[in-house]
Amino acid sequence: MASILSVIFSIIYTIVIVAVIVLVIEQQREPVWSFAWAMTVIFIPVAGLILFILFGYRPARKRLVAPPRIERSERIPFITLLENNSDAKLALHNNLDVLHNGDQTFASIAQALESARESIHIEYYIFCEDEVGNYIAEQLERKAREGVEVRLIFDAVGSWKLSKEFISRLRASGVEVGRFSPITFPYFTHYLNYRNHRKIVVVDGRVAFTGGINIAERYLKGDTMGLWYDVHLRIEGDAVADFQRLFLADWTLVSGQTLNDPRYFPPSEITRQAPMQVVGSSVSSRWSAISQAFFAAITGAARTITISTPYFIPSTSLLEALKVAALKGVDVRIVIPARSDSRLVHWATCSFVDGLLSAGVKVYLYTAGFLHSKLIAVDGRMASVGTANMDIRSLEDNSEVSTFIYDRETVAELTTTLEDYIAHSRRVMPDEWYSRPQGQRFIEALARLVSPLF
Repeated sequence: MASILSVIFSIIYTIVIVAVIVLVIEQQREPVWSFAWAMTVIFIPVAGLILFILFGYRPARKRLVAPPRIERSERIPFITLLENNSDAKLALHNNLDVLHNGDQTFASIAQALESARESIHIEYYIFCEDEVGNYIAEQLERKAREGVEVRLIFDAVGSWKLSKEFISRLRASGVEVGRFSPITFPYFTHYLNYRNHRKIVVVDGRVAFTGGINIAERYLKGDTMGLWYDVHLRIEGDAVADFQRLFLADWTLVSGQTLNDPRYFPPSEITRQAPMQVVGSSVSSRWSAISQAFFAAITGAARTITISTPYFIPSTSLLEALKVAALKGVDVRIVIPARSDSRLVHWATCSFVDGLLSAGVKVYLYTAGFLHSKLIAVDGRMASVGTANMDIRSLEDNSEVSTFIYDRETVAELTTTLEDYIAHSRRVMPDEWYSRPQGQRFIEALARLVSPLF
């Protein structure tokens, strides 16, 4: 009897594995991703299948009618791309303030929260129950008791350490709290893998904040890797409405409540011209909009492109775009941390450096602390600040938001920030890099092989 059950189980399991492999192929993702998952479910019985269910399955992107195409004569091609792939309208009139690191960012956010009179909408991937998190929470509670509408979204995985008491305290004061994709057995299934990585604050529909800084005191005091260096933006003007729309769409997801009252979108009084576009992307988006934007920025660079990212595991297309840009004479510079908070990710990142160096890309290792900044500057004419890392998870799986800025003054300031990162970095020299131990190179290659899985 036991042998019969074993045979039946083997047949069923084989059918399931074949079905999973067919599903992997049908998703039409990059071959290395498909191959990695196929080998995982074949050679790691049961565990490989569970891993795929939790982390590998990806819902199909929306197949919608193509949006109306905008003629090139009306917009430069890059702006047209973002209008077509994410409906990111060009926001013309804005005031932009670049906020460096936690001290400037938290002070500016606190000031904006204190001035709130009607509504506060705030969402973060990581909201820590520490000195910074408690300070922000106290402000939210106080404003809610004053009658301000306060809504908070946090990611269930990124903010998994938040206690029930902390959340109950917020709700008791009148703060509405939404948890993005809570991990509740057995309903979490594959959605465990698709997280909300956005950082958005919108106050009274008039002031917005975004960037790479989470609500955590390590951005203020550092940790074992030193201070976490990052950039945020404070925005007033036309672009605030785009952040409000993203937040309200996420609020519908976490609460089931649709909010479209015009009072959340007050008319802007800003007259200064500082054009920018706000691009949101998620696993359910029609296109991988931020990935396409990065690709277009790289391929469109004529003189210089400088990138800082804490996690560098690019898609094949982005990797080739960087190499081609360098080979055609563009000064391509990439700044990554010398140390990472994820050893496996750091090893995978290092595996890409060989090919970049051989193409003439300049790679720098930031040594002054942990570089968590996600910045791109191109030719002194465009810059990007956002939440998306240059890795497959950010560009394909997570909900992210990135700004693309065309204001020369702001672009110049962000370019200066990147130059400062480089000044506090050690350039990777090809001869030194190629001579590292063979065992280390093998570990990095192995990490790269499994990188599509994390």
